[in-house]
Amino acid sequence: MIVIVRRAATRRLAHKGLTVTESSDNHAVNRRRFLQQSARAAPFAAIALRASARAIDDHPTVIVGAGLAGLRVADLLRKAGLPVVVLEAQGRAGGRVLTVRAPFDEGLHAEAGAIRFAGAHRAVLRAVRRHRLPFVPFDLSGSAVTAIDKRPATTLDDQRAWTLDLKPSERGLTPSALFEHYVGRLPADLSDPAAPASALTRWQAFDRVTWPEWLASRGASRDAVKLMTVGADSAQVSALYVIRQYAMLRTSTQRYKIAGGMDRLPAAMAASLGDVVRYNVPVVRVERRASGFRVDYREGPAVRSTIAGRIVFAVPIGTMRQIEVRPGLSAEKQRAFDRLSYYPAVRFMLQTKRRFWQTAGLSGSARTDRATETWDATFDLPASRGILGATTGGELERRIQGMTPEASVAFGVDLVADAFPAIRSEFEKGAVYRWRTDPWARGAFVVYRPGQMTELLPALTASEDGMHFAGEHTSPWTGWMEGALESGERAAREVLAAERRAWPEAADDTR
Repeated sequence: MIVIVRRAATRRLAHKGLTVTESSDNHAVNRRRFLQQSARAAPFAAIALRASARAIDDHPTVIVGAGLAGLRVADLLRKAGLPVVVLEAQGRAGGRVLTVRAPFDEGLHAEAGAIRFAGAHRAVLRAVRRHRLPFVPFDLSGSAVTAIDKRPATTLDDQRAWTLDLKPSERGLTPSALFEHYVGRLPADLSDPAAPASALTRWQAFDRVTWPEWLASRGASRDAVKLMTVGADSAQVSALYVIRQYAMLRTSTQRYKIAGGMDRLPAAMAASLGDVVRYNVPVVRVERRASGFRVDYREGPAVRSTIAGRIVFAVPIGTMRQIEVRPGLSAEKQRAFDRLSYYPAVRFMLQTKRRFWQTAGLSGSARTDRATETWDATFDLPASRGILGATTGGELERRIQGMTPEASVAFGVDLVADAFPAIRSEFEKGAVYRWRTDPWARGAFVVYRPGQMTELLPALTASEDGMHFAGEHTSPWTGWMEGALESGERAAREVLAAERRAWPEAADDTR
C-alpha cells in the first residue's frame, strides 16, 4: 500500500491534499474464475500458443519475474545464445527495488525498497558499472542516534540518562561495541558466501535459537540484548540468519547508493533486454509436459499461453503461491514454500522543511528500541528540504492495519520523533509503503525462524525437472540486491549446464 500525505490540519487532510494508492488483492488469482476464463479464452489461447511458437525459437526458457534475479538470468542466457522470454506481472521491472518520486518537492526522491549495497556485493558492483550508472558512498556525516525509551543519545554521556540494568563489563560500551564483544570469534566459513550447502549442518547450533536467545546464551544481560537489537524486530529470527549476514559483511564497512534512484539499475537491465521482457502478464499456471512446459498467463481479460523448454521462477514466495504448478512441486519444495515467511516491513518517507538534523550535527541515521531504523534519504541531493526514510516491522507494522492514510503517516512521524523530536514541527508531507500489502511480494524480504535455514534453504534452492528457482530467498545474501543477482547467476549456471552451453564471455563485461 502506498499512502501519500501532505501536511495540513487533521480535519482538512480528510478532504484535500491527500492522494492514496493502495495495493490490492484484486489481482490475485481466483482459481474458479481462472478456469472459467480459460474455457472462454481457449480459442485465443491456442492462437497465442501457435503465434508464440512462430515468434521465438522452439522451447525458450521462460523466466517468471522481472526483478533483479529474473533480469540477470535473462541477460546471461541470451548472451549464451539461448532464447528467453521474461513474463512480469507488474507494469515495471525491479520488484522490491522501488524508488518513490511523487509527491516530493525539489526533485527529491526516496526508496520504498532497497536503499544501499555493500562493497562486498560484487554482483551489484559489476551490474552498476556494466550499465554505467553513477553511485556514491552512503556516507552520512554527523553523529548517529540511538534512542531508548524515547531518549535519544549520541554519546556515552547521553546514554547515562537511560535506565538500563547492565553488567559492569557492559557499561560504557556502545551497541556496536557490545555486539563485537558478544559475537566474538565465529567459524571462518560463515563469512564465505560460496560455502557449500554441507556447511549448514555445521552451523545448526546457531540455527536452533533466536538471535536474542543466542546473545543471552553468550552471557549478555537482558538490557544489553535490548541495546544490541535496536532498530529491528528480531524476536523470532534465527541466530544463524543474523550471524551469517554479519560474518559476510564484517570486513566490508563501505556502503553505496545509486545516484538518482536505486530503480535505475533494474530499469537499465530491462532496457538492455528490449522486448524480451513483457509486462502486465502475470503467470497463473505452469503445466509440465513430456517436451517441456505450457505457461498460462493473463493479458488483460484473456488467458494466453506460451511454451517453454525450461522455467526459471524468479519471484518471491508470495507470488509463487499464486501460480498453479501441474503436477505439483516435490513435497520438500512445497513444504519450504508453505513454511517460509517474510518480514512485514513498512517504509516511511517523510519530507521536511529543512534538514534540521544537519544543523544539529546529526547524520540523520538512528536506531530505536521501537524496532525502527532511520536514515537521511537525500544526503546527496542538492535541495533545502530533506527526506528521512524509516523502516519498522513486526508488531508495529500490524498496528497500522486499518489506520487512515493520515494516521499511518502520523504514526511514522511519531516513530522517527523518538530519535529526532524536531520532526514534529518540520514535517511537510510523506509517503508510506507497506510491503505486506504488495500483491506480488507479500513482504519485504524472507525471514528465517529457528531451524529453518538449515532445513529449508537447500530445498528452496534446488532445481526440479527443468524448473529453476532464484530470488533473495534462495541466496546467502538474504534481503539484499546482491542476493537477487547472485541467485540469478546461480540459476543461469544451472540452465547453461543442462543445455551444455558455456558461460558467456561477455557476462562480466563492465566496460
